[in-house]
Amino acid sequence: MSYEDMIPKSIKESLEKITLIPTYGERGAGRLVYNLLKLPLEKRLEILKALQEAVEKIRNCAECGIYTEEEICPICSNPRRSKKFICVVEEPQDAFAIERLERYTGVYHVLGGRIAPLEGISPSNLNINSLLERIEKYGVKEVILATNPNVEGEATAIYLAKLIKKQFPSVKITRISHGLQFGSLIEFADELSLEKSIENRKSL
Repeated sequence: MSYEDMIPKSIKESLEKITLIPTYGERGAGRLVYNLLKLPLEKRLEILKALQEAVEKIRNCAECGIYTEEEICPICSNPRRSKKFICVVEEPQDAFAIERLERYTGVYHVLGGRIAPLEGISPSNLNINSLLERIEKYGVKEVILATNPNVEGEATAIYLAKLIKKQFPSVKITRISHGLQFGSLIEFADELSLEKSIENRKSL
């Protein structure tokens, strides 16, 4: 019997499906599946039920792009949040990381990625036009560029800064400071470093 024949069909299919998730290779998929199978059946079913509900209910906010169960997320629909300040992030989880600080009172805009030519991701693949529309619609005062502090994130921030300055010269454009280690991801940053990077943001 070969190695492939020893692995149950259901496990092989699970591993194959999980590798469809970005950043999950064979090892990552294996860790997830095998650690899940270590749990009691009741716990496994609870996890799968929660995931199924998330898959069925979660959508992107029609306004900013954050994950939500409503058409408009609680942040965009909150009258106490100022739409004069937009914090631009790459992914919804980056906005959630900033929200944990409970200090920012503006709104967000999710790009849905970052400019990465080697991966075939260009500005046209990102939610940039809708950002420009929101800046004009709400008479935005400041755009905070909170893309990740790495090569792609910096390139994306520079591109956006030039584009916004050209169309909206009066809008203040700032970039989060390098309180975060270069090459790190916002969603995994510790709260102190993230807070300092937001507080000490610099004009571009």
